[in-house]
Amino acid sequence: MTYKTRFQYLLDRARDIAQTALPQNPELLPPLFFFTDPQRTPHPEDIAVHLPEGCGIVYRHFGENHARQRAQLLRRIARDNGLTLLIGEDEVLALDVEADGVHLRQTSLPHATHLHAAHPHLILTAACHDAETLRSLESKDGLTAVFISPVFASHSPSAQGVSALGTKGVREMTDLSSLPVYGLGGINCDNIQSLKDTGLSGIGAIDAFKL
Repeated sequence: MTYKTRFQYLLDRARDIAQTALPQNPELLPPLFFFTDPQRTPHPEDIAVHLPEGCGIVYRHFGENHARQRAQLLRRIARDNGLTLLIGEDEVLALDVEADGVHLRQTSLPHATHLHAAHPHLILTAACHDAETLRSLESKDGLTAVFISPVFASHSPSAQGVSALGTKGVREMTDLSSLPVYGLGGINCDNIQSLKDTGLSGIGAIDAFKL
């Protein structure tokens, strides 16, 4: 399976998953996101050029060198290929490169309302790791969607020692939210189909996009 074929398969399945979600995902937000990671995907631009139109990228630089140059390159690739670009935890960089939005950690959720008020054109998504927090979030907080994790066993440092939600846990989480919910963590071509009818509005992945 070529990279393009694999990525198109993921996008098609993510669209299938999103069709049964309530509330419906806004059209401005793709059903499939590639999350970058400096360790596991050190050259995200090489992956981005293979993404089919209609995908999203969450560029998480974690303070890496040359973050601005890489963000600018990803912005050009996104514009040329019909992709949506969000910058992780860095609204200054997002505004600088004219990205489409910002993705926040759960610990940064209190910042979402202010960020939305200051820059209402930005798409805002956030990580959410517990039911209590998820239940409390609403669109008035400025968020377009939230990402719950880990859906399946994952190599992410944040997922170590944490029980995976599984499809049952995902359904329980999506039932709590008035916002579109995305799944992240351990999702790949072999298990993505099992997430249909779980209430997810889409998915994010890292290793599933590795070249």
